Amino acid sequence: MRSISAKRMVTLATALLAMSVCPLPVYAQAMPPSPPPAQTAFDQGAASVLALLQGKAKSADIFNSAFVAAVPEAQLAQVIAGLKAQHGEAQTVVAIRPMDARSASVDIRFDRSIVTFTIGMLNGKLSGLFITGTRTEGDSLAQITADIAALPGRTGLIVQKLTDKGRETLISRNADERFAIASVFKLYVLAEIDRAVRAGERAWSDVLPLTQKSHPSGIAQDWPDNAPMTLQTLATLMISISDNSATDTLIAAIGQQRLAAIVRASGHASPQDMTPVLSTQQVTGLKMPANAALRDRFLAADDIEQTRLLQEAGETLRLNKLDLSVYTGGPNQIDTIEWFASPADIARLLAMLERDGDPVTRAILKVNPGIPPVSAGRWAYLGYKGGSEPGIMGMSFVAETKQGERYVVSALVNNREAEIDQPGFITLMTRLLDQLAGPTAPATRP
Repeated sequence: MRSISAKRMVTLATALLAMSVCPLPVYAQAMPPSPPPAQTAFDQGAASVLALLQGKAKSADIFNSAFVAAVPEAQLAQVIAGLKAQHGEAQTVVAIRPMDARSASVDIRFDRSIVTFTIGMLNGKLSGLFITGTRTEGDSLAQITADIAALPGRTGLIVQKLTDKGRETLISRNADERFAIASVFKLYVLAEIDRAVRAGERAWSDVLPLTQKSHPSGIAQDWPDNAPMTLQTLATLMISISDNSATDTLIAAIGQQRLAAIVRASGHASPQDMTPVLSTQQVTGLKMPANAALRDRFLAADDIEQTRLLQEAGETLRLNKLDLSVYTGGPNQIDTIEWFASPADIARLLAMLERDGDPVTRAILKVNPGIPPVSAGRWAYLGYKGGSEPGIMGMSFVAETKQGERYVVSALVNNREAEIDQPGFITLMTRLLDQLAGPTAPATRP
């Protein structure tokens, strides 16, 4: 969990990376077809894009008025910043392929990747810009694993291929070690809902009142108290935008007995590390210096006593009593007051959902793919849940290639001393997923 400001910063960082590969629409004036431009026009367009990426040109200098009016300079700056965070600095144009009279495909080499753009040209100016592909030359699973291992703090990673005979481990690094997992824990809440729906105990259309307001991330904290929400809506908010209020409402409705049972059923190697399953409010409240005495009693207690202490704490751990500054000073109690699992635990949970999950559960998991859309689009199916707070980041996937190969991936990093480089971690996981998805068609030079 994070404070409001820190949580929103993470959301912005993730959204910015996603935006960096979202197509910017081509805006062109309505007019009769013009004759095909000379190759030099596309050369100039590609050079203009490179200059923009290098900070040597402004939007108004290279785009036509329709594009400038539709795409504000600040929005374009965010896209460029996202590209730089993911791929490094733009270096040179390496390929130009005319597509029709007004558009061409352009490859530009960055420090770490080649990014493919589609440009539109009209009357000598760029009329549009789409980012349509990326690839990292000379990359490999071994190199990515080494790069993850080199991150500050402790890192854990597991990559498994799902086959008819079971799970085949392709990569394993500290896969059985205990890590703080932040909001990745919400997969366990989803798994219990999934089980209850398949067992006929609940239906996705069941309505619950929004009773457990928590702090962001999410949006439900700003909705009316007791707003009626379906089980599917709450679960979708919890997974797709990590909504804490939706999560805590679901935890309260499910109850600790059922949550403990699903943790055990998933194959968690140390279920006591995850029980009782804390709400997001409780984690924040127990991290507070003002609640140090309660925290000490909680940490010294067994599962039954911990549950009793949480019940007795009551309003002390509710939203109106929380001090969110506990997330503004760097990592805080990440080895003690958290949700804990190993990469292998998460992989077992994802494999269970892949094997047994309801179709709605699969649909919920793929709402937010966690990596930029161009890379996500290389997969036939990509389900994701991530989590982060100061000193913690995790990204976990269940995926199916377009050739029908299925994988589970879980990566975790904990650093008690410093914040995590979140854009950098997202880039590493994007590279890993790109490798698993298989090769892309190589670019051709002009």
